[in-house]
Amino acid sequence: SYPEQLTGVTFQNSGALRSKISPSPCPVSLCLSLTTVIIAPKDCSDYNMLKERRNGIYRVTPDPRNGTFEVYCDMESFGGGWTLVQQRLNGTVSFNRSWAEYKRGFGDPRGEFWLGNDRIHLLTKAKDMVLRIELEDFQGVREYAKFDQFYVANEFLRYRLSISGYSGTAGNALHMNTHFNHDQKFFTTPDRDNDMYPSGNCGAYYSSGWWFDACMSANLNGKYYHKRYKGVRNGIFWGTWHNMSSEAYPTNYRQAFKTVRMMIRPKNYAP
Repeated sequence: SYPEQLTGVTFQNSGALRSKISPSPCPVSLCLSLTTVIIAPKDCSDYNMLKERRNGIYRVTPDPRNGTFEVYCDMESFGGGWTLVQQRLNGTVSFNRSWAEYKRGFGDPRGEFWLGNDRIHLLTKAKDMVLRIELEDFQGVREYAKFDQFYVANEFLRYRLSISGYSGTAGNALHMNTHFNHDQKFFTTPDRDNDMYPSGNCGAYYSSGWWFDACMSANLNGKYYHKRYKGVRNGIFWGTWHNMSSEAYPTNYRQAFKTVRMMIRPKNYAP
């Protein structure tokens, strides 16, 4: 929790600067030294602690040395305090992007977007994070997968994924079996091959950036299809989804997903 005697605590929401003045007395010398203190929220959970309960765009500073950036905060779902890192809604934004674009991020946080690997790294480095993935198909079936540990390394380490502690209803497609395990895999894009497949680039084949193995049992950055499709399984994919075994034959239809959200929150968060 924040110190009770700070006398000039400020935070920013959608560009509007607000202040929170503590009624607690403090020595003049201490007050003078604290009047310009700014508590910069590191992620959406900090805004929730400051009693901000509205969904929307907020500015966060997970590491002051790397500046401030905007994120979309879900303050209502499952206790609130969630920072969105990815969202798929309608296919208006292509996820067939380069290494540089996945590094910086793309799209609009209010709609379809990827927050950016550098930013996801900073957020998961600042605090131990939980990842929640929500999926909905075009039949209205909704499921979720939650992981108690989620960390993305820096660019030098090729944004290696560390993920564990599954619970939920969607199944653990990120570690489906000994053949497909996305944990500890590097990030791959169509123009940067870091995957485990020896004969080609999974990112190029599946037209997306992801933590591919050789190649995948999950890919939430695949192409957005508005209905079930045939051919190369290059769409949004979650390998433990309902009736997925029927897709073993190339002539069968592939599952399509209507909405996907990836969002993170500190592991020790208490709403």
